[in-house]
Amino acid sequence: MKTDEIPSPATIPILARVTCPHCWHAFPPDQALYIAQHPDLLGDPRLGKDQPQRFLPTRFTLEGAALDARGFACHGLACPKCHLPVPRVMFERPSVFFSILGGPACGKSYFLTAMTWRLRRVLPRYFALSLADADPVSNHRLHEYESMQFLNPDQERPVRIEKTETYGDLYDTVLYNDQAVNYLRPFMFSLTPLDAHPNVCSITKLSRTLCLYDNAGESFLPGEDRAASPVTRHLALSRALLFLFDPTQDLRFRRACRGKTDDPQMIERTERLEREQPVRQETIFVEATERIRRYAGISHNVKHARPLVIVATKFDSWASLLNVEGLPRAWTVGRGSLSAMKLQLVEDLSQKVRSLLWTLSPEIVWA
Repeated sequence: MKTDEIPSPATIPILARVTCPHCWHAFPPDQALYIAQHPDLLGDPRLGKDQPQRFLPTRFTLEGAALDARGFACHGLACPKCHLPVPRVMFERPSVFFSILGGPACGKSYFLTAMTWRLRRVLPRYFALSLADADPVSNHRLHEYESMQFLNPDQERPVRIEKTETYGDLYDTVLYNDQAVNYLRPFMFSLTPLDAHPNVCSITKLSRTLCLYDNAGESFLPGEDRAASPVTRHLALSRALLFLFDPTQDLRFRRACRGKTDDPQMIERTERLEREQPVRQETIFVEATERIRRYAGISHNVKHARPLVIVATKFDSWASLLNVEGLPRAWTVGRGSLSAMKLQLVEDLSQKVRSLLWTLSPEIVWA
């Protein structure tokens, strides 16, 4: 690229406000902090002595990079409240938040891994859309999950994804004076129209940054939402909510499947869950709705305007109850690189699942 072809900072579109994907603080871009690059500039009041300092710059290079106290060019940006890194793409594209919630061991991590792996392949091929990592560091754990499930050399050997805990390397600790607060690390993606997309000329208008959250199921238990661990407050910002319902944890589903399946998920879970007495799943759902109303400021007399999707997980263990021949592809291949969703097919299958839930677990439908 020639020097005169390098775009100046003034040509880069910037949003009027940015929402931090960690603490959900909204701020104008000119309040963003930069992350020092010089190895001697360690010790941040929010993140501890081993983390690079965050600073509001006063000096810049001709190319627009901020200079730290030792004159090193800095490009990494951080939230002015929590000081955690914010990808630069979030300053240029609107962010869309999605929350995946459900009880312990309902399959949230498996679902998220399979969904992102599938979307990375289906969207470019059939819909001329690219789903790329907005922050490979934050998505590292998800990459590990995808490799375990779909790039395993021994395809016949079952794999087990590590259970999501309420602490560990999926969380960042931030100090506010003497109070330590834990924030859940999001998975972030950049959704962009490709050249074959009919609206590629509107790429700036259509592109989005997607933020997904994989909470531990225990985080949704009553009493677990605390100021020192506000890890589920993304629910109030989410554009859509996906509640995972696990039929293998429901005694009525297990009874209905007797004699109809020898799936090990159903058999093994039957023996374990009868000993452990799991939390009822509608309790988790009701607790989540209370948190959404509380932090979004929604009255109990008003329905939430955002879509709610009930995802019935572990389909292979209870498929015999639905009387369908597998799951058909939900889109039809069109001309060129574009396809169309079969909305009626999706709606018909959704109604069958809803009717089954109404029969066996009606309290989820009521909620």
